[in-house]
Amino acid sequence: MSEPDFPSPPPRSRRSRAKVPAIVVAVLVLVGVGAGVWWFAAGPGHRVSPQPIAAPSSPPVRPPVRPPSSTSASRDTSSAYDVGTCFDEQAGSAPGKVQLNPVECGDTQAVFVINKVVGVASDCDSDASVNYSQHGYEVPDETANVTYCASLVVPVNLCFTLGGSVPIAVASCGSGPNVVQVLSIESAPNVGSACTDKTDPDVWFYQSPTSGQYACVSRPVITATPTAPTTTASG
Repeated sequence: MSEPDFPSPPPRSRRSRAKVPAIVVAVLVLVGVGAGVWWFAAGPGHRVSPQPIAAPSSPPVRPPVRPPSSTSASRDTSSAYDVGTCFDEQAGSAPGKVQLNPVECGDTQAVFVINKVVGVASDCDSDASVNYSQHGYEVPDETANVTYCASLVVPVNLCFTLGGSVPIAVASCGSGPNVVQVLSIESAPNVGSACTDKTDPDVWFYQSPTSGQYACVSRPVITATPTAPTTTASG
């Protein structure tokens, strides 16, 4: 708050030769001092120091699709996505390449969630009870130079593309030969006990291998042998 403006004081008159009793001068001085103290301590002249207001914290937002990298020298392990990140895929900058597209895990676009970040795909299956190559998804990230061990998060009855040259993403059921459907989500003590009531399904870890839940997925009709998708993006 700025100091209030005051009118300019009138020109001083010449000092009066009249004698003023000392008691009157003392009273006027005390009144003036008191008024000044009130003005600057509690009145309009009181300056209030502004209180700091905390700026709202907003987490950094990563770009929706990682930019491609062409040389191994630019690989940066620190740019890898974190465990718990959900994503689908988008077409990459070259044939046979895809890019990860991070989305909110509760979003209707979410297909996979990252459960583990490892150096090589074989490390996804370091636990004898876990087999991502058969019941999950091993996604190499050429830019970060890591592999993501991912599980399915697509809810029951929804469909997504799987196989072929099209990036994996949620799709309309029946919209293509490589579109599959999540038939059910089942709890089971192990993968061999899950989806036994379905006819020849793919059995996927659902959300994580430790959740005890499995997604029963209809097998895709693949007209050609698909190549393993490879990410080309950086963090």
